[in-house]
Amino acid sequence: MSRDSIYNPYWVMGELDPARETSWALLKDGEDRLVEIAVEPKYVSYISHGELSDPQAYHEYVPIRENDGSIMIEPSRPNYRVTLFLDLGRVMPGRVEFEADPPAGVEISFQTGEALIRKQKYGATALADGSLKKFAPDISRGGWAGMRYVWINFDNVTKPFSVTKLHGICQVRPSNYVGSFECDDEMLNRIWEFSAWSIHSVIGQPDGDESRPSPILQTLLMDREDRHPWAGDSRVIQMAASYIFGEYDLLRRANESLLPIGIRPIPNLQGIPPYTLDWCLALVDYFRVSGDADYFKSRLSDVAEIMKSFDPINGLRDGWYFFDWDSRIDRKLKEQTTGAYWGKFAHMCNEVVWAAEMLGEAEVLKTFSQKSVDIKSLWEKQNEDWIGKYDIHPVTNCILGNLIAEPDYQDAFKKAYEDRLQRCVGTPYFGFYILNALAQMNKLESAIQMIRDYWGSMIQAGATTTWEEWHPSWSIPINGQPPQYGPPDTWSGLSLCHGASAGPARWLIEHIVGISPERPGFARIQIKPHFSDLQWAKGSAASPLGSITVSWKKSSKNFVIDFSAPIECDGVTVFVPLAVNYYIDEKLESPDKHEKDFAVFFLASGTHSITCQY
Repeated sequence: MSRDSIYNPYWVMGELDPARETSWALLKDGEDRLVEIAVEPKYVSYISHGELSDPQAYHEYVPIRENDGSIMIEPSRPNYRVTLFLDLGRVMPGRVEFEADPPAGVEISFQTGEALIRKQKYGATALADGSLKKFAPDISRGGWAGMRYVWINFDNVTKPFSVTKLHGICQVRPSNYVGSFECDDEMLNRIWEFSAWSIHSVIGQPDGDESRPSPILQTLLMDREDRHPWAGDSRVIQMAASYIFGEYDLLRRANESLLPIGIRPIPNLQGIPPYTLDWCLALVDYFRVSGDADYFKSRLSDVAEIMKSFDPINGLRDGWYFFDWDSRIDRKLKEQTTGAYWGKFAHMCNEVVWAAEMLGEAEVLKTFSQKSVDIKSLWEKQNEDWIGKYDIHPVTNCILGNLIAEPDYQDAFKKAYEDRLQRCVGTPYFGFYILNALAQMNKLESAIQMIRDYWGSMIQAGATTTWEEWHPSWSIPINGQPPQYGPPDTWSGLSLCHGASAGPARWLIEHIVGISPERPGFARIQIKPHFSDLQWAKGSAASPLGSITVSWKKSSKNFVIDFSAPIECDGVTVFVPLAVNYYIDEKLESPDKHEKDFAVFFLASGTHSITCQY
């Protein structure tokens, strides 16, 4: 163990998730359980003076470990507090435990933090009797919390005693990593890894005071009064979880828990109208990746009711129109949030149109197609001056909703995204929508640049999981707490493990490796990689039919892409760069068609290799 862990923001690649390399037996439909994994601290120290948030206060006070790994707790003077400090190496869900037999009168308490700032204080609970007792924090809300740093206080210590078996207990859903990402840029690899761990850490965790796992997509880990699933956050978490872990039964039940079938009137989820639209968008995305037509059809009446109840043409409903913690929204709150909401509603309608077309649901297709036309027509009449009126949040949502169309993409880019610092907003949660808007405008180089600027600077500031709020312009000590200007202070602080901020986990697989479903459930697969300044990339995505793997490599002379698609899928559409010659499985072939800067091949499922010679 080295104290460098509280100075150096970089973890050992592949070790962030304690369950990363474990292969679990697949959970059955309807089954929810957690596994507990012992995590050895990366660093242990005493602290007897100085600020607990200052790493310099620790390095001279490293406790002596005996041959059996025990640590001697001894007072520097009679009846003095002894504080033992632990760095678990990553923010994780769970608790810490140790065994000891302290003398009578010793009081034990725990303080925890996701950063080097104590956010919660707990008493100790003895978990077992005997010659040695097992102690853990007495956490009332389900017995678990998100923590990286732990301060264990021993008060009224009059004589030495030993602490043994000191470690963290990480609790996670036993979900296998099917999705993956790797390329020749180490920072992008780190961004994918900490994003994926952020997703794994929040899925299936207990809700409220329950200690049992729940079929939900928890939003955060910190022991905070709002630690429960938020519908808008859940959508982003679901999108990433589907690519990395599959677990379609969990995703379906998580959607169901937020909005049960047939409930009337349709609730304004958590008092945030955009989040009710996000629930509908999450439903479509679930259908897109799972192919679960029966479930989607069972929700069509709810989808139709959402369209009627939340239609902005009829006036905005009462509620909190949250999109992001960002000063650009605050300056013109109603104007910016109203514009963003129109874009999200249009996006929701267009996504339902796609799903209805895939299912052959003629009435739904007709209804939502007409609503899309009505929304776009009225928006264009009311927003001829959108360039002067709207900032990045409505512009982004209006691009995703096709209210701002391709002829205006360059104006939109110049208005909202050209400045690298300004395209980074208050929350990485909304940053994911910006990445998608940039991809839709074919500005993928700018999107990759934003991932490095935004999520990369978060890692450089000490993040091991994706944060609730962040901006690259902020300057904080390594492993400090970012400034908080969003939620009320009563929420107990800024969450440093926010699954909804982990959008790059899916985006990098979908847009850099290039894997996406061409038809629901990956019945047909599209592979369309993007190269930017990378020399190679590889990755995989989960599908109901099995894992889909892709690797590509480019040089000055050729581009080579290898892929494997489940044999049960109907085929693969592959986009490769324009070249002089194309070899498929070493046989010279001609493209099936050309599309802009790509040659396109329609291939059977299975394993194939394409070489493009320039």
